[in-house]
Amino acid sequence: MFSKVLLFAREKGLILQGITYNSAEVKAGYVFFALKGVHHDGNAYINDAIERGAVLIVSAQAAAQAYQVPFFLSQNIDQDMADAAYEFYGRPSDHLCITGVTGTKGKTSISYLAEAALASGGKKVSVLGTVNYRINGHVVTDAPNTTPLALPLFKLLHQMKAAHTDALVMEVSSHSLEQQRVRHIHFDTAVFTNLQRDHLDFHLTFENYFAAKKKLFEELLSAENHKPLKTAIINADDPYGRELAEMLRGKVRVLTYGLDTQADYRATDIEESLSCTKFAVNGLSGQINLLGKHNVYNALAALCIAVANGVDEETALQGLSQLSGVAGRMERIDEGQNYFVFVDFAYTDESLQRAYKTVENFKKGRIITVFGCGGDRDRTKRPLMGCTACTHSDYVFLTNDNPRTEDPKQIFADIEKGMEGFSNYEIEPDRRNAIFKAIAMAQENDIVIIAGKGHEQTQKIGHTVLPFSDQDTVREAIRGKNV
Repeated sequence: MFSKVLLFAREKGLILQGITYNSAEVKAGYVFFALKGVHHDGNAYINDAIERGAVLIVSAQAAAQAYQVPFFLSQNIDQDMADAAYEFYGRPSDHLCITGVTGTKGKTSISYLAEAALASGGKKVSVLGTVNYRINGHVVTDAPNTTPLALPLFKLLHQMKAAHTDALVMEVSSHSLEQQRVRHIHFDTAVFTNLQRDHLDFHLTFENYFAAKKKLFEELLSAENHKPLKTAIINADDPYGRELAEMLRGKVRVLTYGLDTQADYRATDIEESLSCTKFAVNGLSGQINLLGKHNVYNALAALCIAVANGVDEETALQGLSQLSGVAGRMERIDEGQNYFVFVDFAYTDESLQRAYKTVENFKKGRIITVFGCGGDRDRTKRPLMGCTACTHSDYVFLTNDNPRTEDPKQIFADIEKGMEGFSNYEIEPDRRNAIFKAIAMAQENDIVIIAGKGHEQTQKIGHTVLPFSDQDTVREAIRGKNV
C-alpha cells in the first residue's frame, strides 16, 4: 500500500466511507484533509468536519487542540492526498487508457478534437479539461480546475472505470504537475503542444515552467508506469518539443506532428476561411470547423491521439470534421448580423496575436477588440497584450477580465504601458458595457474579437463570483441592435 494515511487508519481500526477536503461534504466515516488554500484554510473547519462525522483528520499543521478523532500530521499533504485517493478508489488509473495533454496553448481544443476522433472509431471517451468534465460524452460538472485535485480526480476515474470508458483524454496543467495532482496517474500517451510565456507568477522562471511540463513525460518513463505501449506525441515545430522528442526516442514510441518541420504527421495544402480550415496529411484530406493554422496543429495532435488508441487515420479525420466547434476558442457568434463576432480565450500576448493572425487575411472592414487582463496573475504580459491589441485593431475597448482582488486601475495602468503612443482605445471598466459598445460600433464586414474569458460563465471581482458569459452578452447586444 502506498498511502501512509490509509495505513494509519487501518492501524487505528477505522472503517472509512469516504475522503474529502471540503468539510461540507463530510459524512459519517470520512477522512477530512484540512488543506490550506489561498483564500480558505481547512484547519479552521476541522471541528465542523468532526461534527459531521469525520473519523480521521489529516493536516500539514500541528493539531491546534486535542480532537475526538485520530489526527495525522502530514509532511507532504499533496502527496498523501494523492496516495490516499489512488488507494481508496481502487487504483483506477491502472485500468484506464489515459492520454495527458500538456503545453501552454491548445489543450482544450485538442481534447475536444480527440474526443471526436476517438468517438468516430467507436470508443467510449471521457474528458477532463478546462471547460468541463465528461464521462462517455455526458457532462458531469463544470470544471473548477483544468486538472482536478487528487481527491475528485480519482473519484472521477473510478466512475469512468465503472462506466467502461475506453479512452480518457485529460488536460494536464503545469500547476497540477507541480502539485502532484496527477501522482499515480499512469499515462498511456502524453502530448506536448507548445511552450509560451504564461503562469510565471506561479513558476517564476521559464525554465521552471518547462521543467513542470516535462514531468508528464518523465512519468511515461517511470518504473511505476507499467502500461504496455507508451506513446509521446510531440509538436516538432516547437524547440522545446524537439528537446522532449530527443529525450524520449528509443524509450517510448514517439509520434511527431507539425507544419514546418519534417514530422510523422505533417499538414500541407492548408486552406483557411472564416468558416473552416482544410488541409492534407499523409495523402489524406482533412477539414475542421475551427479557424486558424494553430488549430491545424491541434487537429494533428488529436489525429495522433486517435492513432495511438487504435483508430485508423481516415476514420479519425472523419471524426475531426464532425466537431462543430470548441467553446470560447475563436467561437463565432452568428445571429444573422452582417459583421463577424468571435469569442476567444486569448489571455496571453501570443494567443492574442494568434487570434489576429487567424482573421487578418479575411479583413474587409475594421477589427474591434474587447479585452482585459486577469488580476492576481502575471503582470509582465499586460503591456505586451496592450501593444498587440492596439497594433492589430482599429479600435480597442479595454475592460475588466477577472480582476479578482487586484485594483482594476492598477491592471489598466499596467496594460496602458504598452499602449503609449496609441489613441485607438478607450477604457470601459464594465465588461458588459464594453461588449455592447463594440457591437454598437460594428458595421458590415467588421470583425469583433471578445478576448480573454472564452468559455467562462462567471466573472471574479474581489471575492465575489458573478454570473457572466461573453457569448450571452454578445447575443443580447446583437439582438438589441437588430431591433
